Amino acid sequence: MNKLIIAFLFVALYQGAWAQGTEGSPYSFYGIGDPNSSSFSNYKAMGEAQTALSEPAYINLKNSASFAGLRNPTFAIDFTMNWLNIESPSSSQNISSQYINGVSFGFPIGKRFGAAFSVGPYTRIGYDITSPQIDPILGNYKFTYAGEGGYNRATGGIGGMPIKNDENQLMLGVQANYYFGFSQTSRAVTDFVDDATVTSSKMINRTNIKDLAVDFGILYRRKLINKTWISAGLNFKPTTNISATNQQLSYTYRPSGLNDQIIDTVIESTEEGNVKLPNELSAGLAIQFDENWIISFDYTSTAWSELQLISTPVSLSNSNQIAAGFQYIANTDAVAKFLQSIRYRGGFKYENTRLNFGGTQLKSISGTAGLGIPIQKTKMLTTFNFGIEVGSRGRDGTTLVKENFTNLYIGLSMNPHKFDGWFRRSKYN
Repeated sequence: MNKLIIAFLFVALYQGAWAQGTEGSPYSFYGIGDPNSSSFSNYKAMGEAQTALSEPAYINLKNSASFAGLRNPTFAIDFTMNWLNIESPSSSQNISSQYINGVSFGFPIGKRFGAAFSVGPYTRIGYDITSPQIDPILGNYKFTYAGEGGYNRATGGIGGMPIKNDENQLMLGVQANYYFGFSQTSRAVTDFVDDATVTSSKMINRTNIKDLAVDFGILYRRKLINKTWISAGLNFKPTTNISATNQQLSYTYRPSGLNDQIIDTVIESTEEGNVKLPNELSAGLAIQFDENWIISFDYTSTAWSELQLISTPVSLSNSNQIAAGFQYIANTDAVAKFLQSIRYRGGFKYENTRLNFGGTQLKSISGTAGLGIPIQKTKMLTTFNFGIEVGSRGRDGTTLVKENFTNLYIGLSMNPHKFDGWFRRSKYN
């Protein structure tokens, strides 16, 4: 088993890094790229409806207050495999990508506190778009747009439980977020005469960021009857200005294989400034029945209209997302039979995205399902978490691209102590 875990981690690190590359959605062209959720596969399988959840052996990065509920040291690593079908009025394309979704470590501090650290992608950028044009005066030419990179986020947070008794639990949390990474976009124009390249020009825009921001969380749990608990959670990320450096380069070139043969540099400049990241509010409600069932609901609003790149506004809309999910386990006892200890998960997610074209705000809808498969050893509980998400973004029409996507989530969670149930009231006083 230990060899399997080591192999798993080695493959993760060898595969590279975070969600940076050129194989992604053309919608990552807008703003700072496609947002990437900080949720791990166990919560992704529940539609990411997790703001009100605090579990003894799972790290919930969406609400730092939940860290107070950790009862075991926990290490988690998560992978995403994505398959995307892109449909335009004139063509259809299939692409795929694989990346590490995140790495996290959490642990309890005494009886009323817990902390967690993580690193993973915040946004993804990856597109390569070619648009041929014909002009009666200018002749044949084409535009090529390309983008790569993405912004990453390293976090460290602490949660505390000022109220803790048999009937009520109040948790408060704060999390520091260090944003870093780059986005690089390019626009190239190539002119043709009799199918031969005459001139080519390219403009490259690269933005690097690095700075700190904070978010705040609160979570309240109350016992209703018998073993039924209800919980409510809030997490807020305020608007933040992140230090950034923007570099621009314009040149003419002659295409030569994989590299450009530069003929003349036209513009080269560097500008210091800020990238303004939007505020985000998440609210959640969850009900736990008899330690076997969890039903959870989430609402998340992100003010993408506030986004600015080096003090330049970006034309995006505020996004709103609703999510619902469930988790079921037949027996929470650590020595339960294998089939009884598997966690079954499912969920649903609907979003008015940040993208708006001609007054039409693009919608995204998806369904999720997954399993948590535990492997219990004397001093270690290892859980393999699997999730799948199937959905679509955009709409059919004459101008807009429609994306049909399938995401496979694979995660590994390790707890070096005897497992003490999930979402159950702690026995610590």
